[in-house]
Amino acid sequence: MDTEKMGWLLGELAGAGAKHVAFSGGEPLLRRDLPAIMRKGRAAGIKAYSLVTNGLAADAARVAQLRKAGLVSAQVSLDGVDAKDHCAVRQCPPIAFYRALRAIRLFQDAGVVVDIAAIVTPRNIARAPEMVLLAEALKVRSLRYCSFVPTGRAVSPKIAERFACEPAQLDQLLEFMRVVFEAAKKGRDGKRASTVGMLIDHGIGPWKADGSFRCDSGEAVCYISSEGDLYPCPGLIFDRFKVGNVYETPIAELLESPAMSRVRSIDRASIGEPCASCDNDRCSGGCRGAAFATSGSELAAPRYCNVLRRKKRGRGPRR
Repeated sequence: MDTEKMGWLLGELAGAGAKHVAFSGGEPLLRRDLPAIMRKGRAAGIKAYSLVTNGLAADAARVAQLRKAGLVSAQVSLDGVDAKDHCAVRQCPPIAFYRALRAIRLFQDAGVVVDIAAIVTPRNIARAPEMVLLAEALKVRSLRYCSFVPTGRAVSPKIAERFACEPAQLDQLLEFMRVVFEAAKKGRDGKRASTVGMLIDHGIGPWKADGSFRCDSGEAVCYISSEGDLYPCPGLIFDRFKVGNVYETPIAELLESPAMSRVRSIDRASIGEPCASCDNDRCSGGCRGAAFATSGSELAAPRYCNVLRRKKRGRGPRR
């Protein structure tokens, strides 16, 4: 989309009630017109913006322009504790890791809240305690782990093999996250154990100690591609779930379409075992987008369920 089309789109979103817009990619900082686009959206009623970036194209002047145009938060990809791990994931030169670190500081200096995101790999699981310490040292708001979902170029078996994690490794990461949460909640010696929030994205399914997982696709969020195709959420960017195109149908009409809630409304009894007979009433069956990506069916059971694994070990959901 060119600058005018992007401005028009933000106006349509504002008219439909949107207040916050996030830019992802690709790489949004490659758009030199991004501040101008954001200003058009602000004039139409958008209140604030976020963006997801690798940080390579960030410099002080551009970041200041984005902040002035309404940027309030940025998620910077940091896919390892050090340059070696980061580059092993991203297949990039070491300088990319240091540019990401520089971007974090530039955003913070401009008054933008920063989160960092790392892909879940066996190496990143093993070094999770170090990653938390790095996040604290960088003074970011949160550390987000992104589970591997085979979409786009990631459908390649060679790439999938690089990111494959055994269930026991995922157990290790989630148990560590629970320890951090509990320590932060209770505090140690009257102090919080960590100043950084930790979260993991939807693809991993239910992982909290109480077993809760609720799909909110099409409810508080939607995703619009660069071609104008609208989907219920970023986890459902497949032709099967396309609601329509913003150039062909008014956005407000698309947002009211039954297709926006179709996946969210899937009854758990319709999902494959073990979900269909599971007694955990706090879960809607895990992320349907992740299930579709790995199986070709939105009714497939998740390949990994931490709640079930804890239950088998006698550590089921807390009531």
